[in-house]
Amino acid sequence: MGRQLSSARGFYEVLIPVYSSQPQNSALPLAVSAVASKVLSLWRHDHSRSPQENYTRAVNCLRSTIQDRDECGKPATTLAILSLQLYENISSVYGLRSGTRIHHDGAVSLLPFLDSNSTNRVTNKYIRGFILHTEICSAMRQERRLQGIVHPWLEGKNRMDAPENLSSVLDNIGASVAELQARYIQLVTKRGIMASLPALREIRMEARRIDDRLLSWTRNVPENWLPLKVISGQHIDPSIPTYRSICEIYPTCSVATIWNLWRVQRLLIIKISLGALNSLSTHGADGLTSDELLSMQEDIVEYIDTFQSLVDSICYSVPFYLGNRMTPLNMADFDDPAILLPSCDFLVHGDEALLNERMNDSQASKDGHRRHIHAQGPWHVMTPLSRLLTFFLDDCGQLLATFLRPGQQEWIREQFLRVTTLLHLPSMQAGDGKEELQLSNLLPQGSEDTRVERLAKDIRQGFTFMSGP
Repeated sequence: MGRQLSSARGFYEVLIPVYSSQPQNSALPLAVSAVASKVLSLWRHDHSRSPQENYTRAVNCLRSTIQDRDECGKPATTLAILSLQLYENISSVYGLRSGTRIHHDGAVSLLPFLDSNSTNRVTNKYIRGFILHTEICSAMRQERRLQGIVHPWLEGKNRMDAPENLSSVLDNIGASVAELQARYIQLVTKRGIMASLPALREIRMEARRIDDRLLSWTRNVPENWLPLKVISGQHIDPSIPTYRSICEIYPTCSVATIWNLWRVQRLLIIKISLGALNSLSTHGADGLTSDELLSMQEDIVEYIDTFQSLVDSICYSVPFYLGNRMTPLNMADFDDPAILLPSCDFLVHGDEALLNERMNDSQASKDGHRRHIHAQGPWHVMTPLSRLLTFFLDDCGQLLATFLRPGQQEWIREQFLRVTTLLHLPSMQAGDGKEELQLSNLLPQGSEDTRVERLAKDIRQGFTFMSGP
């Protein structure tokens, strides 16, 4: 549950029907089996069974498959590659190592084949959309330009050929964010404080144009996608950790994650804009007009306010994903009545009626909604939390951290460590088999970037070629 055409990114939505049409000894079922056994071993916390054999069989089968040019344009082939990339991503996250891009680049290289296959045109459109999405997300994470091969599908006549939904529209904007970020980094790396005024002004203007597009994106969001704000102690159980006693509820994990991707894109635009303003200020009276200096001061005030609001909203989404869970995930969680989730366990009947209206009221959908948050929530919230922590590591990020409310960065660290516990991720400190979450025991005195931020950075290496923030 949670994957619909309105929010489709193009992988899970088409995986099952294509999978069901394939022989069990072909590349896609073998790749899916490898991912499934990997995920199941993590849920069971069982390291005695290795899914590596399934992975190796899938890779060998795929190598034979792609020797046939006709197979390269079939959805099953590309989905097998994407499934193997997912396996690699998960392995990289849990191994605290950089994810390899071999499967990602393989999928990108098949874009022309997907375009030429008319038999599965609709399915291939969605798969192509997912490849573009992951390429855009990885470009933003690696602070690089997009690969040249993807540009025909992001601009010109092919742009409208992709399925149009809110996720793909956001991806088109995200491509502009990634390109602007790469341009800005290249500019300041090569020229430093001597970057030219015209170039810095253009960066600033382009950042404003992209942010306007991001704001326009929200005007097309359906009403049931809008965050529903609830208050701890009034609407939800106080055992659910919240920031400032606020939780924002969404119809599904995928919708919440699309919102957090939108927030991260705006945060990147603010970071680029502030960096450009800082470089512009070095020119001082030598090149800036009084009107421009005044405009810069007004923009800084606006950026600080917007920055705080965006970080707040990411914090408000955390209890939606996690509820009151504190211990490592296991299969029994699906039937554990002690686990409370804000969107499933309202205390006030009037609010429950409002929620049912937004969530499509039926017992089946309630159960499905609860189960999908159990399964997906911690994994989905890991990316925005780790993104925020690594966001504050460089010089500009450390400046941005000073704009946060007292204690907010510490709260983000605590929730990040909580998620590493839930997901059985490598812990920073353990005692008696239980992960220790007390920050006072974890942070080295006087360190410039804390151990928590360094752990977030290590974990994000594995997220490089995944979807999301």
